[in-house]
Amino acid sequence: MPKVNTYLYPEYSLQGSLDIIRNIYDNFAGEVSRAGLASIMSMSERGGAFTDRLASFKIWNLLEGKSKLKITSYGINIINSYSPDLLIKDIVLGVPLFNEIATRVDRLGGHYTKEQIKIIICDITGSSIDDHDKKLNHIYTIFHQISRYVMSKNNLENSNHSRTDAKKLKIQFDDFVIESELNISNIDTALVSLWSKRSELEINSSKSQPSPLEILIRNK
Repeated sequence: MPKVNTYLYPEYSLQGSLDIIRNIYDNFAGEVSRAGLASIMSMSERGGAFTDRLASFKIWNLLEGKSKLKITSYGINIINSYSPDLLIKDIVLGVPLFNEIATRVDRLGGHYTKEQIKIIICDITGSSIDDHDKKLNHIYTIFHQISRYVMSKNNLENSNHSRTDAKKLKIQFDDFVIESELNISNIDTALVSLWSKRSELEINSSKSQPSPLEILIRNK
């Protein structure tokens, strides 16, 4: 796994990882083999680059497993959320190196330069710029892409504060959770998911019975 001294870091960007996760969710029911993931990414399963990419998914807490890879609950919640920023923030801060970088940059008011980040990483990891300059540049690029989710932690919390009292819609199955604001659009989305789950159970049980909607139509 990519690391600077003892600190692991994702070699693959969060946005790129989320794009692949959505592909697995939409086209493979949230689960795929190592070989399947390599094929999706047009990479060799035996290559070191693929190993680093796979490690990134796990560091981001988006995939779990070995021979069979499954999207984590975090990944599923992000895919199904209409407001995923707080979930993404949790994922970013779940990476110890990025958590410490974000904490230090927050003390600077959320403003930073590339050189500042490189020096901060060296201070955190106990490494030197001369020994790890290429890695430090890459870590800076990854962090800069996701910094909006964590920089000025209070800003994101304040922007969502007005919605903390809003009514919530939550539907939970064993394999995924739908959690969003309670409004007509989200209710329609939930109904589609419930209808899909009903059809799945009906097929698995080999039993067919009229739905409440069909009964209402018949009685009109």
